[in-house]
Amino acid sequence: MEDIIKSLRAIVHPSQNAIGDLPMAIQALDKVLTERGNELPGRLRHFLENRSYQKALIFLEGGEPEKGSCGN
Repeated sequence: MEDIIKSLRAIVHPSQNAIGDLPMAIQALDKVLTERGNELPGRLRHFLENRSYQKALIFLEGGEPEKGSCGN
Protein backbone atom coordinates (compact mmCIF):
# COMPACT_ATOMS: atom_id res chain seq x y z
CA MET A 1 0.00 0.00 0.00
CA GLU A 2 2.94 2.34 0.54
CA ASP A 3 3.47 2.61 -3.23
CA ILE A 4 -0.17 3.61 -3.66
CA ILE A 5 0.06 6.23 -0.89
CA LYS A 6 3.23 7.69 -2.42
CA SER A 7 1.56 8.02 -5.83
CA LEU A 8 -1.58 9.53 -4.32
CA ARG A 9 0.44 12.12 -2.42
CA ALA A 10 2.25 13.08 -5.63
CA ILE A 11 -1.13 13.67 -7.29
CA VAL A 12 -2.90 15.39 -4.39
CA HIS A 13 0.09 17.64 -3.56
CA PRO A 14 1.55 18.42 -7.02
CA SER A 15 3.53 21.47 -5.89
CA GLN A 16 5.84 19.15 -3.95
CA ASN A 17 6.75 17.11 -7.05
CA ALA A 18 9.67 17.09 -9.41
CA ILE A 19 8.92 17.54 -13.10
CA GLY A 20 7.35 14.37 -14.47
CA ASP A 21 6.21 12.97 -11.12
CA LEU A 22 2.51 13.61 -11.75
CA PRO A 23 2.11 11.55 -14.94
CA MET A 24 4.29 8.79 -13.49
CA ALA A 25 2.10 8.66 -10.37
CA ILE A 26 -1.07 8.36 -12.44
CA GLN A 27 0.51 5.62 -14.56
CA ALA A 28 1.59 3.76 -11.40
CA LEU A 29 -1.95 3.83 -10.03
CA ASP A 30 -3.37 2.65 -13.36
CA LYS A 31 -0.89 -0.24 -13.27
CA VAL A 32 -1.92 -1.15 -9.71
CA LEU A 33 -5.56 -1.26 -10.81
CA THR A 34 -4.74 -3.44 -13.78
CA GLU A 35 -2.45 -5.85 -11.97
CA ARG A 36 -3.84 -5.93 -8.42
CA GLY A 37 -7.26 -4.30 -8.59
CA ASN A 38 -9.06 -7.41 -7.38
CA GLU A 39 -6.85 -7.51 -4.27
CA LEU A 40 -7.70 -3.95 -3.20
CA PRO A 41 -10.49 -3.11 -0.76
CA GLY A 42 -13.64 -2.37 -2.75
CA ARG A 43 -13.92 1.23 -1.64
CA LEU A 44 -10.28 2.00 -2.52
CA ARG A 45 -10.71 0.33 -5.91
CA HIS A 46 -13.81 2.47 -6.50
CA PHE A 47 -11.91 5.68 -5.70
CA LEU A 48 -8.99 4.75 -7.95
CA GLU A 49 -11.22 3.66 -10.84
CA ASN A 50 -13.05 6.98 -10.68
CA ARG A 51 -9.80 8.93 -10.22
CA SER A 52 -10.99 10.25 -6.86
CA TYR A 53 -7.41 10.45 -5.68
CA GLN A 54 -7.96 12.78 -2.75
CA LYS A 55 -10.70 10.49 -1.41
CA ALA A 56 -8.43 7.47 -1.87
CA LEU A 57 -5.65 9.16 0.10
CA ILE A 58 -8.02 10.18 2.90
CA PHE A 59 -9.33 6.60 3.02
CA LEU A 60 -5.84 5.09 3.23
CA GLU A 61 -4.83 7.54 5.94
CA GLY A 62 -7.73 6.31 8.08
CA GLY A 63 -10.10 9.19 7.44
CA GLU A 64 -13.65 9.20 6.13
CA PRO A 65 -13.92 10.82 2.68
CA GLU A 66 -16.98 12.91 1.92
CA LYS A 67 -19.61 11.04 -0.04
CA GLY A 68 -19.87 11.91 -3.68
CA SER A 69 -22.82 11.84 -6.06
CA CYS A 70 -22.52 8.06 -6.33
CA GLY A 71 -22.87 7.62 -2.57
CA ASN A 72 -19.22 6.66 -1.93
